[in-house]
Amino acid sequence: MAHPQLLRYPLDIIDSTTDYMFLEVMEYVPSQLPTFAAGSGKRKPGTGTDVFASAGTKAKQSIILPIPNSIASVNRTGWGESKISALAGAGLKAAGLAVDAATGRLGEGSSLGETAGAFAASEASGLRGRDGTGFDLYRKYFKTEAQRAIVNSLAGTSIGLNDVLGRQAGQIINQNVELLFNSVSIRPFGFNWDLTPRNIKESKSVLQIIKTLKRTSAAKSIKGKNAFLQAPDVFRLSYKKGTADQKYLNKFKLCALTSVGVDYTGSGIHATYNDGTPIHYRLNLSFTELEPVYAEDYDDNYNDAGF
Repeated sequence: MAHPQLLRYPLDIIDSTTDYMFLEVMEYVPSQLPTFAAGSGKRKPGTGTDVFASAGTKAKQSIILPIPNSIASVNRTGWGESKISALAGAGLKAAGLAVDAATGRLGEGSSLGETAGAFAASEASGLRGRDGTGFDLYRKYFKTEAQRAIVNSLAGTSIGLNDVLGRQAGQIINQNVELLFNSVSIRPFGFNWDLTPRNIKESKSVLQIIKTLKRTSAAKSIKGKNAFLQAPDVFRLSYKKGTADQKYLNKFKLCALTSVGVDYTGSGIHATYNDGTPIHYRLNLSFTELEPVYAEDYDDNYNDAGF
């Protein structure tokens, strides 16, 4: 069944001088597994060219809608609090030396014992207080940790190391606290429109737009393969002014349409025209980008708002 290639609402207001939102329906193309040589993102960093365009995939359908009632974008990067103690740091260093020794990376003539001795002397000098206690701190730490592990295992308790140290010596492990980068984020977007068709043609266009959005956001069954489902279509979104991008508003990466909400009683009551067409629809769409935004996605000029 053939579908109209271009759908629009309203029919007679949006022209070459108008700001509007452009939605293009694209067939989903799997990103494949990432490797060290190539990531799994759809977009080639720094080029502005996505896999869909380079593969010659054209939009299956296009939809023109007015600029949404609310326009906003939030770019988030994951940062989180990280804690590690000097004792844990020393343990990591010792473990690294053990691995180097096991894999023969300590150098000619270096035995694990000699390396461990050098490490012990180095760490002891860092831990030795004014009273020359040397490895007493290490000894107490490992003794307390062993006691705690045994009791927790036998009694099913959850005693913490600092619980024991605080009661025995009035001390706790000093944690080095730092804010560290830990993840990237994928941006969600939500848009809403009030649709009030004014004639039969506009009513038909609104109905086609709503049904197209519902259909393209739904998973596809595969004929003869009931055990699998095909991914829904995805969307390429852009703000336009005439035929050009609206450079003062944010850009989008390819998006999945995760929610289609239609309120057929937009004015709070059920009101229709003579043919049954609702007088007022409220359309709410939720999109999520398929991949995060990276620094390489921005060019070096300041002629647009970027992502």
